Amino acid sequence: MRDTIVIGAGFAGLMGALALAEAGHQPLVLAKGQGVTHWTSGTIDLWAAAADRGPRAAVADVIAAQPDHPYGHVGVAGIDEALARFRALMAAARYPYVGSLDRNVLLPTAIGALRPAALMPATMAAGDARLGGALLLAGFRELRDFFPPLAAANITAQGIVARGVYLKLPPIRRRLDFSARTFAQLFDDAGFREDVGRQLRAARGDATRIGLPAVLGLRDPLAVVSELQALAGAPIFEIPTLPPSVPGMRLFAILRDAITRAGGRLQVGSEVLRAAGDAGQLAAVYSEAAAREQEHRAGSFLLATGGIAGGGIATDYTGAVWETALGLPLRAPMAREEWFETRFLHPDGQPIYRAGVATDERLRPLDGHGRVVYQNVAVAGAALAGADPVREGCYSGLTLATGWQAGQVLSRL
Repeated sequence: MRDTIVIGAGFAGLMGALALAEAGHQPLVLAKGQGVTHWTSGTIDLWAAAADRGPRAAVADVIAAQPDHPYGHVGVAGIDEALARFRALMAAARYPYVGSLDRNVLLPTAIGALRPAALMPATMAAGDARLGGALLLAGFRELRDFFPPLAAANITAQGIVARGVYLKLPPIRRRLDFSARTFAQLFDDAGFREDVGRQLRAARGDATRIGLPAVLGLRDPLAVVSELQALAGAPIFEIPTLPPSVPGMRLFAILRDAITRAGGRLQVGSEVLRAAGDAGQLAAVYSEAAAREQEHRAGSFLLATGGIAGGGIATDYTGAVWETALGLPLRAPMAREEWFETRFLHPDGQPIYRAGVATDERLRPLDGHGRVVYQNVAVAGAALAGADPVREGCYSGLTLATGWQAGQVLSRL
């Protein structure tokens, strides 16, 4: 029997497991598959619409106006604490994060849009649109879903001089499929980097910064960027591509390794199907196994399976909405017709995306009457009610902060 079970291996589950492990617990992380890390850009987004006051101040305003928003259960001080621990962990792993919670930067996407972010890997820092100068965007025809001329044209349309070029793939043995991970492995090779660096120097022209797809190595991307900069003669920055995300793979590996070193364990491929408990205490969860369900008993549990987009909340054609792992009550639109009211076009967004588990200040799940369902369960991340993290531009910040907070709450039980 484990002392704590974490359900979900996204940002919230991994940060919660880290908090538990570092507090002396031995959490078991059960997950259906890879979490949101492999789908995200790798930046930490605290609040997107924060141009005037900065993301930290914008979050303080949100907490004051919407105390039931998940950020309200953590507070600004709790967010600062969680992200400080995250940054320290990344720095120790030679994958430092830079930026500030007081100011968003604007980073180019794979299609040339500019998106705000509070914190980003140092490998992306030179991409801040506010740094000025002309840009060179470079890629490979063999890498799907990254088209430098298209991205450059869209950036130029926003008033930033940019040019896109394709590089010639250096001689390699591989001749078939090329994924983002494949290229990351290629960039771990010194000979490959040297060839690419020479091509970048030749193509640079008057560009003051060079953008490449975010595939610059899995083992030591900071060293890869440094070497390419020396070869090309200009600052290099990574541009996130479509999933699977190489920056997300790096994050997952760093968090997984830290949890394991501290005494935790991850079991990917174990979808939690149901739970059993009574008298206000959850006793066990049951995960899918080859020929039968596997029982997992623990003293406490952290639910971090995600919301509608992550599969932690499901719906059907009748308008029913349910939480998929523990069967917890949800705060959600009461009828499917509510999903299609005129407020669908309201600035508050589609109401179903704010569905989730309502909790008290200790992140314990509540029923429809405001009573705690399980005393030994905490909920974190996109499974929480009251937020639309994608629209609000706070997904990674919210999941990291609430995951860390939930782990600390459970560590004190």
